[in-house]
Amino acid sequence: MKKLFCLLLCALVMTPTLFCAHAADAQSGTLRLIAYNVSGIPLVGDFQGSVFTTTNDRARRIGRMLNGTGVDFIGTEEDFNASKHLAAQMTNYPYHSFSSGGVAQGQGMNVFSSHPLYNIKRVKWDKEYGFVSGSNDALSNKGFLYSLMELREGVYIHVINLHMDAGYDPLSLRARISNFRQLADFIQNELDDGRALIVQGDFNYKFKRQLKDDLWGNLLEPTGLRDVWAEVYNGGLYDFTDPAFDLDSPGDDLDRILFRSGRDLVLTPVSKTVPDLTGENGERYSDHDPMLTEFAYTLTGETLSEPEARTAPVAENETVLALKEVGWMVVRFFQIVIGLVELPYLLAQAIELLINGKLP
Repeated sequence: MKKLFCLLLCALVMTPTLFCAHAADAQSGTLRLIAYNVSGIPLVGDFQGSVFTTTNDRARRIGRMLNGTGVDFIGTEEDFNASKHLAAQMTNYPYHSFSSGGVAQGQGMNVFSSHPLYNIKRVKWDKEYGFVSGSNDALSNKGFLYSLMELREGVYIHVINLHMDAGYDPLSLRARISNFRQLADFIQNELDDGRALIVQGDFNYKFKRQLKDDLWGNLLEPTGLRDVWAEVYNGGLYDFTDPAFDLDSPGDDLDRILFRSGRDLVLTPVSKTVPDLTGENGERYSDHDPMLTEFAYTLTGETLSEPEARTAPVAENETVLALKEVGWMVVRFFQIVIGLVELPYLLAQAIELLINGKLP
């Protein structure tokens, strides 16, 4: 009897502890995301990375590697014509967007998730620069891809995958500033429901380059977003004129990830690393390192209303996509011809580099 009493007493003492531990576990978790520019531009991409391989073969290899990472969410850039070859390998990610077309008409971006995705929306940049100069950004429909991810039952996060205008000449900088401001407007006007937000992708921006495109003033400050690298590895500093700003801190790369918490969910960045996504002999398949970011999250206990609409991604008819691609190829041909007027500007930039070693 005494033994039974002791067992009952222990059970009473332990039950609240076990319950609290279980409740705490239920209120927190981790979220891991990868952004990867897969260098899928036909022919051009074949020579990027450390080995030569065809666009479709490289996409299949990258797809198999990404499929085995075990992360929650993957955003790709520059998959263009190789999109279906990449997606065919991503069997561990049942929720995903579908191709928007080849390099002439497509964005080159897609997302893959182990959590349900809804309300996919593609937005083209209002401004880009370069048909035959400035990294040729105007020859594709670059922009950003928005999705609503259901992290847990009733808990949703806004996720944006993007590809900013490239180049460091004055007109490319002007285009990238416009990209930052356009994205800020979208976030302020359409994502104001109190949910957490993650933005990742190829920003073509580094703080340490100290250029005039100003990620902080044009995007971060207006939206309340924060940069994982700055928060985790640079002491939360964004002003590169601050003496404490570490220009040599590793990880300040062209590929970035931004975040802000929501009323129902607090995001805490843990790390931003380069995962080992290489072939058997260390082959690299892109001119970009992939980026893996881990967040710890905690539920606040506040419940937000359900989204007004939840629309699952739908693939566009392949025949329609192919016909659109032909039309866009005609458009691109005339854009290249028209773009020849950019050659004097391109020549002036080359001369500036030769004489002064930098662009104005």
